[in-house]
Amino acid sequence: MCLFDSLVLCKFMHTSGAIKVRPMLNFFNYVTSFNMSIEEFMKTGERIFNLQRLYNTKCGISKKDDILHLRFLNLKRDRDELPSIGLLSDYYELRGWSEDGLPMDEKLEELDIK
Repeated sequence: MCLFDSLVLCKFMHTSGAIKVRPMLNFFNYVTSFNMSIEEFMKTGERIFNLQRLYNTKCGISKKDDILHLRFLNLKRDRDELPSIGLLSDYYELRGWSEDGLPMDEKLEELDIK
């Protein structure tokens, strides 16, 4: 989705199934005269996502803010029990982030973020 935002494309085109990643990449390469591979294209989206996270943490966003909005939860009990499930830790691990929700040095190096 970071690539959609960066390319100023309508997300409804993607969610409706009207455009997939490969055609979006072909469009991007055609317009820019680049020859980016799908791997590079996806890595660019991941780079954007991690840069956003770094910026947000500099602005004071932290792990405490990584919660579902109340409209997704049925009761206060759900909100209180959610941290015990461990999904946030799993998400951070998949992203290559620390337990505090910060991109780790290895992830930043992988994405060429200094």
